[in-house]
Amino acid sequence: MNCFENAVEKIREFYKIKTDEYFEKNIFEVLKQIIEFDAGYINLTNSERPEYLFNTDTSDIKSFESCLRENLYFKNTVYGEIVITGKHYSSNEKKIFKTCACVISDIIKDFEISQITKMQIEAIQQGYLKIHKNTKKIKNSQEAKTKFISHISHELRTPINSILGFSEILGSGFTGKLNSKQKEYIDDIKISSLKLLEMVNEILDISKIEAKSMKLNLQKFSTSVCIQEVVNLINPLLIRKNLNFKKNIGNFEITADYQKFQQILLNLLSNAVKYTPVNGQIILECTKKDDKTIITVEDNGVGIEKKDLKKIFKKYEQADAKANSTGLGLAIAKEFVKMHNGTITAESEIGKGSKFTVVIPLN
Repeated sequence: MNCFENAVEKIREFYKIKTDEYFEKNIFEVLKQIIEFDAGYINLTNSERPEYLFNTDTSDIKSFESCLRENLYFKNTVYGEIVITGKHYSSNEKKIFKTCACVISDIIKDFEISQITKMQIEAIQQGYLKIHKNTKKIKNSQEAKTKFISHISHELRTPINSILGFSEILGSGFTGKLNSKQKEYIDDIKISSLKLLEMVNEILDISKIEAKSMKLNLQKFSTSVCIQEVVNLINPLLIRKNLNFKKNIGNFEITADYQKFQQILLNLLSNAVKYTPVNGQIILECTKKDDKTIITVEDNGVGIEKKDLKKIFKKYEQADAKANSTGLGLAIAKEFVKMHNGTITAESEIGKGSKFTVVIPLN
């Protein structure tokens, strides 16, 4: 058995890790079975010190020379970094570590879902103590909600992570060279899995919002750079439907949460692409007026009936009952805009398209 085959067998152990108090220790112990190292660090973005440590004697991860580093990703955005120190590593070990980092990224987010579920259960229990004699309707509703979140996290996220992890291994050619048809099938698996993961992540976002654990990480950044990253993500979908995409993006600075700012725009653009027919048109504009940032996303798609305009920003509500989504995208966008003390509005006409306008203070 070569090193790659052995690594694949050991990587399976990551998916057996329990989300308990030994979570961080177990991550590094499994990793140590795959790659030998002295100390391990996992540092999250905007954190003053590493979040998870293993056999360490310093928290300054920038000082190491002999180490391996890989970014941790969530929704194509870097949210942290994993570092292991020790010897000088071979090219094969570097490839294996890169794959392990992808798997660990998903495992950490899975742990986060578990923590959110626990927070919601605790919030429900505290509510029972404060509110006397809850009605049977409220109790049943809260229990159904808790069961739903638990079902999503355990019955969906875990197998999706496994599918993504092993499709990444297969696609990288660690287990053998693939022909063109096999690569095509692997890509189909990854795309479908990412679509499912996006839906589960929307559940995670709304759960954080409801648990009031969602916080803003404010920073100053350029609107043009930030928005262009989102456009690059959405571009394959634009090409697939042959959409005429026009943009007018002003280049100015704003103080906001970078990831949430991008998520607002991504949700609006994804919604526009979904409801715009092939060969249709989408217009994106971002301008500055006085002390506010104004973003508009306009399409010439199917449009929304006036009676539905009030419910599209509500959780689990959709104007199109046949839409293949959670119905959370616009609700999450509205919550993120609200967190920035901004507003989001929609105007539409059936058969002519829709226009969404977001207004956020520059500071």
